[in-house]
Amino acid sequence: MPRKCFNCHSPNHLSYNCSKIKKDSEPATSSNSEVQSYFVVLQKGLQLRDIPIGEKTISALIDTCSTVSLIHEDVSTKIVNQQKLSKKYNALSGTGKSHVLTKGSFEHDFVLDEDHYSLTWYIVPKLYLNFEVI
Repeated sequence: MPRKCFNCHSPNHLSYNCSKIKKDSEPATSSNSEVQSYFVVLQKGLQLRDIPIGEKTISALIDTCSTVSLIHEDVSTKIVNQQKLSKKYNALSGTGKSHVLTKGSFEHDFVLDEDHYSLTWYIVPKLYLNFEVI
């Protein structure tokens, strides 16, 4: 399945290069000349979409640059048989040297805007995820 922009559906680029979404960016000040931080705010706010997972519809934060798909542990218990989860735990690391140990994972296929997706969802403890899924 060819990849395409989540915002405008063009097959020629991905959403982080989409010219149809305007981004406001403001450099943060830093005393280190080698580090430059930017705070980026989408004018239209966060890209939340309802996606079907199992027999439920879940509100998802769409992050097209993410390398993993995350699901809140409370949501996962409602849509997936916990006996069918991969018990392989993964350590996810992010900014600020933060680390989160996943509570397993599962595979799931779904359709969104007539496009088919097959993802591995990593279950994240409720303290570390403010959205149902990302």
